Amino acid sequence: MKSAIVFLAGAVALALGSLVAHAANDDNNLGEVVITATRTATPVNELAVPVIVITRAEIERSLAGDVASLLAGKTGLEIARTGGPGQPAAIFLRGTDSDHTTVLVDGVRINPGTIGGAALQNIQPESIERIEIIKGARSSLYGTDAIGGVINIITRAGAARGASLYASLGRYDTRVLAGDAGGQLGERLAAGGSFAWQRSDGFPPRRAATDPGGYGNSSANAQLRYAASDELSFHAQAWHANGKSAYSNFGAAADENFLDASYAAGAAWHDAGGRDARLNLSRVTAEVNQRQESFPGSGRDFDHTRRDALDAQYSWRAFTSDELTAGAVLANEHTQSLSFGLPYDVYTHTLLAFAQDQLHRGANELLLAAGYTHHETFGAHTTWNLEYGRMLTHGLRLTLAAGTAFHAPDSTDRYGFGGNPALRPETSAQGQLGLQWQVAAGRQLQVSLFENRIDNLIQYVLIDPVNFVYQARNVGKARTRGAEFDYGWRRGPWRLDAGYTLQDPRNLDSGAQLLRRARHNLALDAGYDAGRLYASAGLQLAGARADVDDSGNLVTLGGYALVSAGCGWQLAPGWMAQLRIDNLLDRRYELVSGYNTPRRSLTLAMRYHMR
Repeated sequence: MKSAIVFLAGAVALALGSLVAHAANDDNNLGEVVITATRTATPVNELAVPVIVITRAEIERSLAGDVASLLAGKTGLEIARTGGPGQPAAIFLRGTDSDHTTVLVDGVRINPGTIGGAALQNIQPESIERIEIIKGARSSLYGTDAIGGVINIITRAGAARGASLYASLGRYDTRVLAGDAGGQLGERLAAGGSFAWQRSDGFPPRRAATDPGGYGNSSANAQLRYAASDELSFHAQAWHANGKSAYSNFGAAADENFLDASYAAGAAWHDAGGRDARLNLSRVTAEVNQRQESFPGSGRDFDHTRRDALDAQYSWRAFTSDELTAGAVLANEHTQSLSFGLPYDVYTHTLLAFAQDQLHRGANELLLAAGYTHHETFGAHTTWNLEYGRMLTHGLRLTLAAGTAFHAPDSTDRYGFGGNPALRPETSAQGQLGLQWQVAAGRQLQVSLFENRIDNLIQYVLIDPVNFVYQARNVGKARTRGAEFDYGWRRGPWRLDAGYTLQDPRNLDSGAQLLRRARHNLALDAGYDAGRLYASAGLQLAGARADVDDSGNLVTLGGYALVSAGCGWQLAPGWMAQLRIDNLLDRRYELVSGYNTPRRSLTLAMRYHMR
């Protein structure tokens, strides 16, 4: 603990020493309002935890093929994927494991109960309006998985006004067609929807394979909203993605069908006195069906999750400066799987009850939250958050945050191939210290220092070296300690964003660095936007990472540098032509040992907005 204090104190001194500027109160990031952090609409500058907001404008400039590509390079986020389009993409948020992040679509949790991590590779950016990323423990409000943080993907259906169309063509014969439309259907009725279609020949996922990694995805989402009165409204929404993905199965060509969907309906009520009530009923479906047998007579592997949930919350202002929130989430989950001839069929019931108080007193902001989760298999878990922010001077804000979280082992960890029914939940205790400094007009610097300790860490351990048999086990403790630096600069049409992460994700029992996570990550993004014309350039640097090869040997994946560039030109009112080049220097690199990554890729796109 002493070393942690020394580390944090040294990093704070370094950060403060690097700030030579005059404070001002003009910035275009801290003015954002997000819902994910507190389950209520809260300005970012009132939160004590780091928040990343990816806007629709950024999504359109990126020409990204999936959500994983959008997240790659964001401060504190790392992506590891086993190939190209449609291949599984794991996210490591602040060095935590890939199943330690809760992923929501329009506020509904989509993490499957079979394999933990959400299928980010199947979520089309053209269906998304914005993404809110909250870093740090949030189990008190969202239950299991929220050890690293929460990612809320907000779709276009609820925000579309008028109509738009999009088409793009890129390397590996990657084609995308998309569109959206929305607006008022009457005085009280509004509707919106979007679709996205993607096809790609891909490339061989594994270095030793020659079979292509073809991918197809058809996505749609829709929302209907009815205002019964000025205080009461009803909504229904749906998101659906399905398709086929090819991959390499132990060197042999294989493919699988997938389906990811979320359906919800609910009501919202609010009054002029600051009282707010919400009720939401949802169903999430996640299916993967392999089209070939893993070996003769084993049957075709599959993973199926169906989760029904009832989510209710009530907020009110007890006093002018206090906002109280209480609620509960009741979920029934059914998971089925067949993997290498080993089946399971599991029902799981969970209940989350939470309470939260946000206090706003002058220069001080205080958040207190507590959650009680009852898991049918693992019993009761109590988690909490304590967060404090204070304006020290005009434009300079200090933040402190502490909290606990947990992750219940998914069904595959317990009953799948290599599973272990005796597993215990992973638990986390973490803290962070931050500074938000609006350095000058159009300039902002944020520094965040964090430490996260995880007990009962689950990893797959080699128990039979001769036959390469692995089993999931609670191996002990892990710790991720680090610092994040974010700098933003704006002047007229010009912008510059820089993010740097220094971290030490480590298994405390073995002393080894956690797999597929780098100690150093740097991202730079510069741009010029004059309305009719924009241009951008980006640089992503990642340090070396540890991994395990096919024989179970520990290997080191080299660091890499990726350069990108893009531009867009408004040809006529509503029409925009776009171009983007990724991996401009055509670097060879690995995110997972033995798997290929995209080479230099050019994407051409045309976009039409009718508003």
